[in-house]
Amino acid sequence: MAKKKVQDPAAKGPDMTLYMIYAGFVIFGTLWLALQLGNTLASQRQTIPINPIAIGFELARGDLQWPVASTVIVGLVVLAAVAYVVMVRRSKTRKSVGRLAVDDKADHMGHGGAIRPLSEEGVREKAKQLGMRLGRTDMPGVPIGRSVADGQMVFGSYEDLHVDIWGPRQGKTTSRVIPAILSAIGPVLTTSNKRDVVDATRDVRENKGSRTFVFDPQGVADEEPIWYWDPLAWVDAHSPGCEVRAVRLAGHFADGDDSSGPSVTTDSYFDQEAEDLLAGLFLAAAVDNRPIIQVWEWVNNWRDTEPVELLRRAGQHYMASGLAQQFNVDDRTRSGIFGSAKKMVRCLKLSNVHPWITPGETRTRDRGTVNRIQFDELEFIEGNGTLYSLSLEGRGSAAPLVSALTEAVVDVATRKASRSPGGRLAIPLLAVLDEAANVVRWKDLPKQYSHFGSRGIVVMTVLQSWAQGARCWGSDGMEALWAAANIKVLGSGVDDSKFLSERSEQIGEYDSISQSVSESKGGKSYSRSLASSKTFNVHALATLPRGRAIVFSSGTPPVLVRTVPWWEGEYAPAVTKSIEAHLPAPYRKTQIADLRPAGPSLIKSEPKSDAGQIEEVKPL
Repeated sequence: MAKKKVQDPAAKGPDMTLYMIYAGFVIFGTLWLALQLGNTLASQRQTIPINPIAIGFELARGDLQWPVASTVIVGLVVLAAVAYVVMVRRSKTRKSVGRLAVDDKADHMGHGGAIRPLSEEGVREKAKQLGMRLGRTDMPGVPIGRSVADGQMVFGSYEDLHVDIWGPRQGKTTSRVIPAILSAIGPVLTTSNKRDVVDATRDVRENKGSRTFVFDPQGVADEEPIWYWDPLAWVDAHSPGCEVRAVRLAGHFADGDDSSGPSVTTDSYFDQEAEDLLAGLFLAAAVDNRPIIQVWEWVNNWRDTEPVELLRRAGQHYMASGLAQQFNVDDRTRSGIFGSAKKMVRCLKLSNVHPWITPGETRTRDRGTVNRIQFDELEFIEGNGTLYSLSLEGRGSAAPLVSALTEAVVDVATRKASRSPGGRLAIPLLAVLDEAANVVRWKDLPKQYSHFGSRGIVVMTVLQSWAQGARCWGSDGMEALWAAANIKVLGSGVDDSKFLSERSEQIGEYDSISQSVSESKGGKSYSRSLASSKTFNVHALATLPRGRAIVFSSGTPPVLVRTVPWWEGEYAPAVTKSIEAHLPAPYRKTQIADLRPAGPSLIKSEPKSDAGQIEEVKPL
């Protein structure tokens, strides 16, 4: 039950006597003016006194006649007054449509010139400072929502990093993830554990000239493997830094082990040794151009020292020495190391995963047998492609591969940025990490977060709670991630009291006039004083209604915004069409192949000459 509005005992209320006096003056004034004007318009004019009292006596005695024209004038005045009241009420009704009680708090928060850096003008100016040449129809930044106080659209610039915390089923996908992808002017990488984002945006992106890739080893979107990504190709064993990339790849498998949880204890020695073992095995497979599933064979046979020989033959003596030491320890220790490594890479034994990470043929539903083509991260970025990486939690999860693919794309983008003017990408890469703590268990993400913005890589990390992020990156890691973000969005449905208390303090207070009343035999006495009130207390934040969010941005006061779902945007018809085209097979009216436009090829093919390389990529 909604709480009743509390009446202020110090409020004196309206003075009805004064209102009646005003109404009397208006009525008598209108009648007097109507009589004077009606007499002027009458065919036979009368002598009408100026004194209203005298007019009343003469009308009562019959010495003065009320003209018909005066009646018409009074009627017109009454009609005009009624029309004005109706118009004002309708205007108020229109303004109140969609307005919530919480919207009154927006007047005490950021709006107008105070949030200019978040306005369209501000982010366009920022893009110009960064050397970006935006087209007239290009989105100036990443859309966030519409300010409740003044109605202006709020954006994040192409240098900002985002962290969103929304409760489950509160519209973060429809109001943040999908609009961000639709408005992107460059390549897009997004992660999810559902197919809704893929269905809603893939055709829209392809119609803008972006080839789409869906990495779906667990069948989340029922996608067919017509392409594959080789994690060892990213390691690139014949280039500088291959050892570091092998270590990073091993880290994703170690961090993605979903069998560990609150009730499972881990052994720091065996887990670290297992991670080092995997790094060596990944590098060994890479130097000999083996598929990554070869590592599964090696971890199941600790007597096979072939990986050590491969590393030595390739000149990787230090990695070979470390790997040899793990092969030569006592049986009990070696069993623990290899057993831990086996648990980390157990997704490599799943046959449904193999087509997504190895070359070969795939028999499709509507295209016959096709050769899987290799995905190339650099070509994807230069071609403004769109990559959807999907995974589910639980046993058999492909989260380690999704995390590794995510870092591989970002790593290649970072290296490309370092070779670009100003050390940043000319066209920004948008990485939307939805369900980041579940799908993308990238443990080093908080450490690298602040680095991405200066490289032209816009990252949006979407979580369901602060605790979810702390469970993935630890309390310090989550604090670091939050601190590194320029744009922080708090949506509805969050019930973490400690987190909300800190946000309440950050929003601040506003000055208010406090009134009090005391009553005694001698009557009532009133007093007024200036006091401070919290704009949002913890309860107000915990009960923030759906459709509202609070934006915390560096250098500007917090802003209360109305979220703008995709169906209110310019791409609504195209999104609806895309969703209908990609309904699951039993509900599909039209074949997807007939609706999906052809896009430019963003796949690795035979080596190109310098003349065949892409020289310039324009925004979509």
